[in-house]
Amino acid sequence: MNDFTRDTTRDTVRGILIGGALFGGVAALQAMRAGVDLGDVLQPILVFALIGLTVGGLAGPLLGKALRRRRP
Repeated sequence: MNDFTRDTTRDTVRGILIGGALFGGVAALQAMRAGVDLGDVLQPILVFALIGLTVGGLAGPLLGKALRRRRP
């Protein structure tokens, strides 16, 4: 496995984890702030987490490569 593949894979996994946690966490936080029982809105929270996983998986390699370019 070359460096490009290793970096891209690492960035994709990071993006998936961060995106899923961020989108799902924000959805859960909004539900708690609204005073709704999390069990009642679990499915929409998981849908938002899935969207976050997808967005993170796509954006992770793009952001990772851009950040590596900017480092000296």
